[in-house]
Amino acid sequence: MLRPIWPKLLILRLLVVAVCFGPTARAQDLRMAVAAFPTSLGVPYTGVSQPSSELWLSVYDALTYLDWGKDAKPALALSWENTTPTTWVFHLRPGVLFHNGKMFTADDVVKVLALLKGPDGAGYLVAREMQNILGVRARDPLTLEVHTRVPDAILPKRLSIMMMIEPDHWQAVGRDVYGRKPIGTGPYRLVDWGAGGKDASLEAFEASWRPAQSLRHLQYRVIVEHTARIQALVSGQVDMVSGLQVEDIDDLRVQGFQVAVQQNPQVKSLALRNLREGPSPLKDERVRRALNYAVDKDAIANVMMLGYVTSVGQPAPAGITGHNPEVKPYPYDPDKARALLRQAGYARGLEFSFSVVTTTGTPDALTYQKIAQDLAAVGVKISLQSMTFADYQSRYTTGNWGMIDGFSQLWNNAAFQDPIRAIEYFSCLKTNPFFCEPNLVPDILQVNAEINAPKREGLLHDLMGRIHDAAPAIWISNSVYLIGYQPKVAHFEMRPSGVTFENLRLRSP
Repeated sequence: MLRPIWPKLLILRLLVVAVCFGPTARAQDLRMAVAAFPTSLGVPYTGVSQPSSELWLSVYDALTYLDWGKDAKPALALSWENTTPTTWVFHLRPGVLFHNGKMFTADDVVKVLALLKGPDGAGYLVAREMQNILGVRARDPLTLEVHTRVPDAILPKRLSIMMMIEPDHWQAVGRDVYGRKPIGTGPYRLVDWGAGGKDASLEAFEASWRPAQSLRHLQYRVIVEHTARIQALVSGQVDMVSGLQVEDIDDLRVQGFQVAVQQNPQVKSLALRNLREGPSPLKDERVRRALNYAVDKDAIANVMMLGYVTSVGQPAPAGITGHNPEVKPYPYDPDKARALLRQAGYARGLEFSFSVVTTTGTPDALTYQKIAQDLAAVGVKISLQSMTFADYQSRYTTGNWGMIDGFSQLWNNAAFQDPIRAIEYFSCLKTNPFFCEPNLVPDILQVNAEINAPKREGLLHDLMGRIHDAAPAIWISNSVYLIGYQPKVAHFEMRPSGVTFENLRLRSP
């Protein structure tokens, strides 16, 4: 049965967006509506995923960048080699300028790493990703030597999230002022954040090494409410919107709008805590596996998400390094779930408390309700509590989960197009871990140390099967990132970190 499309679109056409978007856009301006700005504004070290990374991608560059392939690509570093198991040498791009006219050199990389390892970097997610770096030195202005404590097979990928701020500007004005007045080497420079931090204006940086091909100005506008963002696109107030839901795809396309549907290697899950004081049923692998058999993930993927995602049963979804096609998702099998619960001594059922963060991008709340219903059918009652993203970040960092048994957690493979980062976070190796299976640690360390790509792929394949069986989470599906835009927008391209606005063009009316 077809869903009713026209009534919703008619309503959107009739609604007037009660928000001022300023003057009419010039011919080479692009107006973008987003749900939120990064909480740290122009400080690019507090996160590694969209939508924050999208804005930072326009302002900054890292030594490397990632596309949808498996290898790091040259950015501020043109090439690199692994000269010893714990030594890497990076050869930098000449002639790169910061937005303030200062030349980028290897000394800036040394200063940025020192900043991340110092008091100013304490607590930054990106700083934690650089903990294995023992030291760096500039051999000359365009040659950088990096030493790690232990071998790191994905260091070039890891460095793709370390954006190059202008470190002397940071030292001169301090972290808070820098967040409002950032300086990078990217194709756009930030002009201002607008009144109340709800509008960001960026203009093309003509001296960028990856210059804007057409768009001279980017205008970001925060519109928190999902329907209001759709209204802004339909009414022509903006040219592009992020944070769409899958049910918006057909509704917009039938009206002639474009919708980019990008499969995202992030894996959605409910993390299961087996590290907590006192007894817990989740310390029993049979219970964790039973919860996976109890949930109809195909119904979530194919019905609730309209087939735009696929169910998963391992950290690495199809298309990225380490994916093992032999490791299948847990099938929907309530009888097997009940049998495992009986074997574990819980024939009378269980009760758990889960905390979840719901976003504007997908119907997460309905997904979690569906999981709760499926679990209830096998005698497992869960109470779902909402938490803000800020609360989640605090608990995740400190490990202070209290009496919570599980929580919504992405296996964020998008940052490196590689699963090892997410695997480490679901292991004893995480600072303040929530899940620990000691027998997996040697295998994880072996994967980290293996530089030979085919050998490393084989090790990851084996690890996928073992993690699947350990069931550290209720696996759900991969993710999808959706952006809607006007038909006049051409040459649309995305990286895992966001839209490459410098390549966009606007067709003439």
